[in-house]
Amino acid sequence: MPQTGAERQRAWRDRRARHITSLEADRTWLRAELADTRGQLADALAETERLAAQQCKHPAAAVDGGTCHACGIEVW
Repeated sequence: MPQTGAERQRAWRDRRARHITSLEADRTWLRAELADTRGQLADALAETERLAAQQCKHPAAAVDGGTCHACGIEVW
């Protein structure tokens, strides 16, 4: 059965609204994933810095201008 112009427009608007709703849901999920990943990254960075500070013995080659390149701590 042929659709009228109004029926086609309504169907198009309905498809468009469903698509936008789907994109908004995806965006919300991605933002939550991003926040979680940033938190994990911050924790990993803190742990890396903690481990580097424990392991660094400030080798002479790593020290330039009073700052250790290995751990970033001022040596002099």
